Amino acid sequence: MSDVAFNAVLNDVDSFSYNQCVMLLSRLTQVLRNWTSKDDSEDLFYSKSNIEHLERGIKALNEGKGVEHELIEVD
Repeated sequence: MSDVAFNAVLNDVDSFSYNQCVMLLSRLTQVLRNWTSKDDSEDLFYSKSNIEHLERGIKALNEGKGVEHELIEVD
C-alpha cells in the first residue's frame, strides 16, 4: 500500500465514531488471527508429497543425476 493510500485510509478512520472504531478493530483482529494461525500443512509447498519430491530432487543432484530443463508451465 502506498503512503498516499495509507494516509487516505487514516483520514477516513479519523472520522469514525467510537463504535465504528471498535467494530473495525474487532473485524481486523478476527482476520489477523485467521491469517496468522494457518498451519503449514495448508500450504501446498509444505505438503508431504512436495517435500518428498524436493528430497528426491536433492538426492539426484547430490548423486550428479540432475537434468537441466526449461520451466514447466502448469495450467
